[in-house]
Amino acid sequence: MSSPKSPREPDDLPPFVAFASRHSAVIFFVLMLAVASFEGVALFAAKRRDARSAAAAPVQAADAVYRNARVWTGDSAQPAAEALVLRDGRLLFVGSSDSAARYVGPNTVVLDLEGRRVVPGFIDAHWHLSTTSSADLNGAGSVTEIASRLAAWAVGRSRDAWIVGRGWTATDFPDRQPHRRHLDALYADRPVLLTDRDGHQVVVNSAALRLANITRASKDPDGGRIVRDADGSPTGVLQESAASLVRRLVPPPTPADIARRIDELSRDAAALGITMVQEMSGRAPRGQVFDALREAAAADSLRLRWYVSVPFSPDVADSVLRRYVTLADSLRGPWLRFWVAKGMLDGTVDARTAAMLSPYVGTTDRGLPFMTDAALRRGVQRYDSAGLQVALHAIGDRAIRQALDAFEAVQRTKGVRDTRHRIEHVEVPDPQDVPRFRTLGVVASTQALFATPDVTTLQNYAPLLGPERAARSNHFKQFDDAGVVQAFGSDHPVFPMHVMRGIHVAVNRTTVEGTPRGGWYPDGRITLDAALRHFTRDAAYAAFLDAQVGTLRAGMLADFVVLDRDPFALPTDSLFTVQVERTVVGGRTSYLRGANVGASPAGRPMRPR
Repeated sequence: MSSPKSPREPDDLPPFVAFASRHSAVIFFVLMLAVASFEGVALFAAKRRDARSAAAAPVQAADAVYRNARVWTGDSAQPAAEALVLRDGRLLFVGSSDSAARYVGPNTVVLDLEGRRVVPGFIDAHWHLSTTSSADLNGAGSVTEIASRLAAWAVGRSRDAWIVGRGWTATDFPDRQPHRRHLDALYADRPVLLTDRDGHQVVVNSAALRLANITRASKDPDGGRIVRDADGSPTGVLQESAASLVRRLVPPPTPADIARRIDELSRDAAALGITMVQEMSGRAPRGQVFDALREAAAADSLRLRWYVSVPFSPDVADSVLRRYVTLADSLRGPWLRFWVAKGMLDGTVDARTAAMLSPYVGTTDRGLPFMTDAALRRGVQRYDSAGLQVALHAIGDRAIRQALDAFEAVQRTKGVRDTRHRIEHVEVPDPQDVPRFRTLGVVASTQALFATPDVTTLQNYAPLLGPERAARSNHFKQFDDAGVVQAFGSDHPVFPMHVMRGIHVAVNRTTVEGTPRGGWYPDGRITLDAALRHFTRDAAYAAFLDAQVGTLRAGMLADFVVLDRDPFALPTDSLFTVQVERTVVGGRTSYLRGANVGASPAGRPMRPR
């Protein structure tokens, strides 16, 4: 009798996955030939087109010419090129290196990229500006490690200052149950507030509960939950709006702190190839954050383009709505724009606050809806009538359907228009609702790294959903197959704003270590080409900026990224290793590996070192 096979052996995998496992080298070779052939044909066509127009086109001397590159343009009319010609922050010409030579004048900077891959600048379609410093608890794995990171963060700070951290998950605590007693053992008298990875719940110690006057007699606030022990005592876990009962007590950052964070995070984003962020915090457009962004835009010192949200509220005053419209009309420059209103319909799966059509496994809990259907429809109608884009956080299938119903109600009243309303995260849609996105013209704003099969996903997220719902969660291919515009983001700081890792997960559905073998629900995988498109052209479309950025063609803003290796020439399990050599925004180098690009990126392009 033969010995039983390991459950990880290829014969136990689906037929296509098993075939790919046995013949991966052959498949990889064939794919590389196909890519090379496609690019060769595209470049030949581009050279013929360049040659025909060279004699007729008046030539302007360029500011810079990037030549000898392998350009993935994202433009179906001209998918590949060898050179980019820049003038006044825009692309003057995209085509062959030979044709680009005619744009070289006495003051033109010419940069030979030596065959490196160039792609449009990455756009993070869902990102948050975190204005306060806190201990990084991502991947801690245990209370002991949390304690170590908090102690390291607290060094040099006042002994009576709050201890603040972010990034924990339920699996970091015994029995997946965070509790104040774990923090009381570390800090008995000093207040502690630790935000979870998703940002939808906190765990605090007894000192923080006392300062907030949260007791057994306290009632849950609207849209929030005070988690309690069997005797009714608060456990220290505060979900959704209940977290604000303690958060409001933490001293706010100073204007200098905020300006420094904007610059620090912009540097980090540029190093990852990001040229625009769509800030989805939904802050009121006033106060320190707004002032810091506006001042930086006026001083022309922003490294990235910012598309910033205002709050969505069904009961917004007419005067406030008019102010949002005035703001959107007045700030439409190349570096800072306001045009989208961000609302919240539910919480998260890990906190069991995402609104579901059926209960979480082993419970009677269907989540925590934040708005009634009537209120939501009223609000969407008002913002839509004002000409503002609406972006609704909806993770559970019930909340997603609620959002789609509200957008459909607007269309029934006003007809089909190019509103590009969005649903953010859209993690667990009901299959019946997926085609509705295309029908209604709604953008699916998803996060590639959300499909990471890490310990939290496998031991908390998936068990709460059960196999049927887990199989369709963060299933990016279902949107592509349905012809839906899908914009990728990170939800930073929930997940890192690491684009190539996000692409790796979307293409492989594995961790960077390659687990689980064959991918987590692998039928949700998408192609590298599709993943790049979602981080570029589709993300630009989601912000009404696809005529300016997201593809590389003449007339577009000169936003692009030079990669150290060609992801199309690598096995897919190595995609996460690709790094950024150079990031260019509006013709300016905002990041160059190995160089210190100053606080103001203004000036001529830097030469490679």
